Amino acid sequence: MNYIIKVTIKGIEPPIWRRLQVQGSLTFAQLHRVLQAAFGWLDYHLYRFSFDGLEVVEEDPDFPVSELWGDRVRQLDPAETTIDSLFKSHRRCVYEYDFGDSWEHEIVVEKTLAEDQGLPVPVCLAGARHRPPEDVGGVSGYERFLASIRDENDPERDENLARALKDTRGRLFDPEYFHLDEINDRLSHVLEDTPETAAALFMRKGGLTGVLKIGWFEPGIVVGDQHYTWERLGNLLMMLDDDLTITIKVRKRRPGR
Repeated sequence: MNYIIKVTIKGIEPPIWRRLQVQGSLTFAQLHRVLQAAFGWLDYHLYRFSFDGLEVVEEDPDFPVSELWGDRVRQLDPAETTIDSLFKSHRRCVYEYDFGDSWEHEIVVEKTLAEDQGLPVPVCLAGARHRPPEDVGGVSGYERFLASIRDENDPERDENLARALKDTRGRLFDPEYFHLDEINDRLSHVLEDTPETAAALFMRKGGLTGVLKIGWFEPGIVVGDQHYTWERLGNLLMMLDDDLTITIKVRKRRPGR
């Protein structure tokens, strides 16, 4: 079974939203990764899915669910719970990413479909606007950030724009930016790109070996049948530990090869 869901970041106008088609066999841990890719979050904070009387959240011995939300709230493991098991009976939930900034995303199940719809899943069908920068300070911090970058006389404008470059992959931050093809490119490999595959790609003997492809569209490195764009390589590298040593070597191809 597939689901069409509309996901909207709460508290921001005009709304930042995505309409996605996802398969019911996904776990909530996988849905988390899909949502990260759909909105372009960088995935370095904790998350949870909240239903009535139920929290789908990773176990934290320092913060038991009963202490956070009371004895009546049940906890499920996101890596073991499929979205089918809850979306069949719950048409709404809240996905919270980053418990500091507390980005709450309202998820509404709009439609249930048979699995074979001729579309790759997960896939983004529509949406609007760019998500806020990471660590900007929640909704109120985002409002201050927008006011700053819109005011050319604000002394913090340049610093705020520079800090947001990590969120835009080098583009000038534009809250109205939305590119469906970019999102679906990320979604096309989001479920196969994991810390384990990142380690296998970069830390194997000989390191990453492939062919550099510049071209006019999506420059990157081709390894076997996989095309790794700069954004994808960056996301994979961010899955590894900090302060690792990286060596880049370039060798010209021999004529005729």
